[in-house]
Amino acid sequence: MAPTRWLLLICLAGAAGGVLQARAQPDSNGFISIDCGLPGKTSYVEDTTKLPYTPDAGFTDTGTNHNISAEYLTPSTGRSWHNLRSFATGPRNCYTLLSLTSGLKYLVRAKFMYGNYDGLDRPPVFDLYVGVNLWTTVNITGPEGMVSTEVIIVVPDDFLHVCLVNTGAGTPFMSSLELRLLHRTLYPQATTTQGLVLSSRLNFGPTSENNVIR
Repeated sequence: MAPTRWLLLICLAGAAGGVLQARAQPDSNGFISIDCGLPGKTSYVEDTTKLPYTPDAGFTDTGTNHNISAEYLTPSTGRSWHNLRSFATGPRNCYTLLSLTSGLKYLVRAKFMYGNYDGLDRPPVFDLYVGVNLWTTVNITGPEGMVSTEVIIVVPDDFLHVCLVNTGAGTPFMSSLELRLLHRTLYPQATTTQGLVLSSRLNFGPTSENNVIR
C-alpha cells in the first residue's frame, strides 16, 4: 500500500451528485458487497468468496444497468463481473455507504470490467474519488480486462461517498464496490489525513494458479 495524503474525507451530501440516502447497512463483520448494475432487490452468495452481494439500488439513484457482452463471459468469470452500472449523465456520480463507524479503518475496493457492454468498443478513462479526495484514475485498456483498485482509510463520519468523475474520455462505470472493516492496529500509516492506495498484492507460494487467499 502506498501512502496518499489528502484532506479529511468529509463531503456534504448536496455536493456529491447522485446520492441516495438509503439505509443499506454493513453486515455483522462490517462488510458491504455491492454488485453494481444488478437488477431487482434480491441478494446472492458469490460462489468463490461465499460472500453475499446486494444490488446497488440502495446506494445510488443515478446511472443505468447493463450486462457485459456474452463473448466476454467464461466459466471462471465471477457473477459480480457479469453486469455494471454506467453513468452517462452528469460530471460526478456517487455511491453512498452508510451506517459506518466514525474513526474506524476500512478497506474500500472498486472493480471494473468494460466487456463492451455498450457495443462501442471504446473503453473509457475516468477518475475515482473517495469523499472529496482523488483516489485513482481508472484506465480501462480493453473489453476483457478486469481492473481492481483498493484504498485503506479512516472514516471521519458515519458515511462515505465513492464517486466516479467524467473526465471527457468515455462514460464512467462500475462493476462492484466492496467495503471491509479492518482491525484498528492494521496499517497504522492510514490516518484521518492519509490513506493507503494499493500498489500491488502478491501471493507467494500458491498451491495452484487459481489459489486465492482471503
